[in-house]
Amino acid sequence: MLSTAWSLADPFWTAWSSEDPSWIRLRATADVNPNFNPEFLEQERHALGEAAFKREYLGIPTGAGTSPFTWALFEKITRSHTPIVPPGPAFCPPEPEPAKPAENPFQRLKGGLIQ
Repeated sequence: MLSTAWSLADPFWTAWSSEDPSWIRLRATADVNPNFNPEFLEQERHALGEAAFKREYLGIPTGAGTSPFTWALFEKITRSHTPIVPPGPAFCPPEPEPAKPAENPFQRLKGGLIQ
């Protein structure tokens, strides 16, 4: 896997921070790379902001852009519940009135438009 960690929850960061010995971890960051001019990096830090700069150039996910809610909370609030007491008339919509036939305005036309 070759990537930059986007958040603390993405698969790349999970593999990087795990103790799994099957992964070889190599870190190449812009601050130690001679191809990046320090003035350029400061311009990027100013343009992107600290969190985005750390993620893009230093490989440090900050958690920005991720949801503050866990899957457990999501499952809890989206679970369907059956009420203990059946709903009463306040929860039932009224029956719609039966449809009334509308007059056809073209039947009143004279002058041979409709035979």
